[in-house]
Amino acid sequence: MIPGAMRALVLAAALLSASPALGAQAVAVSIEELARASDAVVRGRVTTSWAQRTDDGLRVFTTYEVRTIAVLRGRALPAIARVVVPGGVIGRFGQRVDAAPAIAPGEEVVLFLRHAGPAAFRVTGLAQGKFSVVGPVARPDLSNLTFTRTSVRAGERRSEQMPLSELERRVRSTR
Repeated sequence: MIPGAMRALVLAAALLSASPALGAQAVAVSIEELARASDAVVRGRVTTSWAQRTDDGLRVFTTYEVRTIAVLRGRALPAIARVVVPGGVIGRFGQRVDAAPAIAPGEEVVLFLRHAGPAAFRVTGLAQGKFSVVGPVARPDLSNLTFTRTSVRAGERRSEQMPLSELERRVRSTR
């Protein structure tokens, strides 16, 4: 092989192998498991968001304000719930966390939430615990997840696209 071509091949191989892995590995969980592990499950609309760095400046998290439409499980929440998600963008600096749920202002959502301090919540199960609501359908965005196990308990349904009415029924009937 020509030395220049060999060098180009080695460089191309090095660049391809240096690209970041896309996607996090996860174990599939059921709607019922998410509900049992959550302090509350709410349906709401995202009104605003802002990103901040942690005190050490090494990580970014984004806070979303969600106007509560209905509490499907758990205690009543404030009319506006603050939901903290890892990752975000501040100016030209951004940090992406593959398993983190993608949330956008204006979006209608169903969120499985755990307390993260006196006035904030985190999404249980990360991307598996956030459903976008579009008409009668609820769907999680699992595009950045690779599942190492996909089975769930018999009679339960994994976090996946389904009718909103079924999602609400499963959450409310979880014991």
